[in-house]
Amino acid sequence: MSTDSQPVSKKAPRIDVDHRPAVEEDSFVGALEVGMQFAPIRRLRDRVLAGAELQVCGPRGSALRSAEALRHAARLMQQERSLDRHKFAFARSERAQSTAARLPLLVSVDLDSVDAVDQPVGAERLAVSVRPDEVLHSPHRTMTKVAAARRAGHVICVDGLGVSEYAVTLLALIEPDVIITGPELLSRTTEPNMARLAHALAAHVERSHAVVIAEGVDSEERLMAAQTIGASYGMGSLFPSVADPERILVDDLDPLPDVPVWATPDPGLLTPYQIGTATHTPRRGTKRLLIEMSKSLEAQASAAGSAVVVLGTFQHARHFTALTADRWRDLSDRAGLAGVYGVGLANMIDGNVQHAPLDEGDPLVDEWNVAVLGPHFCALLSARDLYVEAEDMDRTFDFIQSYDRVTVTQAVHSILTRFTVD
Repeated sequence: MSTDSQPVSKKAPRIDVDHRPAVEEDSFVGALEVGMQFAPIRRLRDRVLAGAELQVCGPRGSALRSAEALRHAARLMQQERSLDRHKFAFARSERAQSTAARLPLLVSVDLDSVDAVDQPVGAERLAVSVRPDEVLHSPHRTMTKVAAARRAGHVICVDGLGVSEYAVTLLALIEPDVIITGPELLSRTTEPNMARLAHALAAHVERSHAVVIAEGVDSEERLMAAQTIGASYGMGSLFPSVADPERILVDDLDPLPDVPVWATPDPGLLTPYQIGTATHTPRRGTKRLLIEMSKSLEAQASAAGSAVVVLGTFQHARHFTALTADRWRDLSDRAGLAGVYGVGLANMIDGNVQHAPLDEGDPLVDEWNVAVLGPHFCALLSARDLYVEAEDMDRTFDFIQSYDRVTVTQAVHSILTRFTVD
């Protein structure tokens, strides 16, 4: 990053209006003298200016001088909110607002910061950043918060794609408007898993028209690598950051596409079976047949790799037998995210399988679902119990199968957003 930035002190932030960051006195970010800078976002094929990102950088001459180093340190010390408070304050400054009126200005903040600080959005585009570890550790809470941020009209962003082997899982699940690939990705383009990532990126962009921005475009070689993996835009030292946006506003401008882009419609309170039967005619079958169909779908999910989300609802804990639990533990070692739900299941993680209890009054208790969602494959088996007196293996269900991406994605969201606590 360029050293051309504007230093700002904690006690007297040099911004254009009286909006001081509400820093935490005991946080290391709150004790730093920080500054605001603007990182140009340029179209890679011709380097035309497309927008900018508002960034916070540390003290001159320090190890935290660059915005990337300061952000990394804040995340390691779990002080993202303190850093984001500075971003919110800088975003409301006259300089930032006047810049945002002339070109797309992204202000990227962590998911929890949106709730923690009541900040009105001005001319800037507030990008809510979702990280792979948030989804894998707290899928239900994260999906609920993403849905709320999307309803509020914020841009949904997956930041640092390529850091985690499971990061690609987020593309089908989160459906981000903006994808920012991590700098380290540009030095690993010949690795086999980078080829898989490039395919997943292409599939998501084709479906959603999401904007892909590569971080770390620091050389001509990295610019070529960014284009190879599927990015259309880039940021990095090849396009130096500036403290005074007037230095880049003189360039030719072709603005970033409007966001938010297309995302799967919110299913609301509907269950997977209700979602599926809106477009599919149900058939009738016994538990004996459905078990084999579930096993087949689980096997396909296992073979699809670490980018896959696989969820199962089993009505009651007694139906999630020891043999079934063994299959799902094996499956979870290969999938990106695996979750099972039923009345009486403990709220825990077994191996890599997320468990969560269903409320007895939830209509999902009447259903048996297996849903698989990945970048190139998706499927839903959804059955509703008819509660006909019979031996257990002869119990009858009405069921549907679907391989339609909208249907499957809505089914996955309808399960994950029912749970606000992990």
